Amino acid sequence: MTRTEDRLRDAFGAAARSMPNGSLDPLTVPSRRRRRPWTVPAAVAAGLAAVVIGGTAVGGAIPRAVHSGPAAGAAGPRHVLAIRDGRAVVENATAQGLTKAASLGGRYEAVVATGDGRTFFLAGKASGASYAFYRLTLAADGTPSAPERVPGGTVRLDSGFGKPENLAASPDGSRLAVVGTAGGRPEAVVIDVRTGGRRTWSTSGGSVTSATWAPDNRTLGFVHTPGGPSGRAVLRLLDTGRPGTDLLSSRVLRPAEVTGTRVNGLINVFVLNPDGRTATAQLQGAKHGPDDDASFVLATLSTADGRPTGRVVRLPGDSFFVKSDGSGAHFLQLVDGRPGRVDGDAFAWLSRAADYDDLAW
Repeated sequence: MTRTEDRLRDAFGAAARSMPNGSLDPLTVPSRRRRRPWTVPAAVAAGLAAVVIGGTAVGGAIPRAVHSGPAAGAAGPRHVLAIRDGRAVVENATAQGLTKAASLGGRYEAVVATGDGRTFFLAGKASGASYAFYRLTLAADGTPSAPERVPGGTVRLDSGFGKPENLAASPDGSRLAVVGTAGGRPEAVVIDVRTGGRRTWSTSGGSVTSATWAPDNRTLGFVHTPGGPSGRAVLRLLDTGRPGTDLLSSRVLRPAEVTGTRVNGLINVFVLNPDGRTATAQLQGAKHGPDDDASFVLATLSTADGRPTGRVVRLPGDSFFVKSDGSGAHFLQLVDGRPGRVDGDAFAWLSRAADYDDLAW
């Protein structure tokens, strides 16, 4: 199952939990690439249909006339920290791809980096749906320190928590943000990694994904999909310095759909860029063909008005993943377990292997 299908399954599940038992008939959603189908309630599917087919509803497929060639030299971070089959490994990043440098003990599900490119956080299951967090640093040659447990205990969320797009570290490394669903309610949890203190924001119904920090280390971005028949996904920005616990006290940046002459589609995941003026989003175009294939691009959006600005880079497939380095000039992609990178207006594969669960630089 692709990450897009994972996100939709979580959204359907969250909405379904908010509806009376026994009132819904099942609907089978077609799987892609001959994967096993999964089922969702018909009434919930109708309510969220606009989100599922957003690329079609906003007026056509994403344009294919974009660059997709070798990455520009070996510029950018020298190392990545990756999760491969549950194991954390340090790999050298070069123009030729990735080469293994070191391995860490333990099992993990997600990794995120801070703005300095040397401090990383790992998420590992403590028990059931509870997760613990660990911090480590990389030396200049890529040698990792031993992971140290972040204080404050564990965090429990019902679904989607361990997925990479739902975990983010602030650029200065002082806070972690995790988003998901707890007891049928969308939640965002922010943890002070020095003290273990935490704050939680929640709302009723729907789902929340794609955690990302602004360069001010205070504003948290995410994608929120409301529950109910009119639920349509939007990008939101939450001021975590203000009092309150209402997740919807955040402001709407833009709908999670883009229309225009250059690009059209549904925003699956996004990151706020270090310049403070733009965001980089992965967009899914209209579905087509018997396997519901779609086009995917990485595009730059203005945070002032949410409009597309700057580059549009064609991607080889559905990644539901984008990780930026500290400069905001280099982006990681993960397409069905295979890592790639975007530099400038070009995409390039980093490895032939397809056993990556997550990676960051």
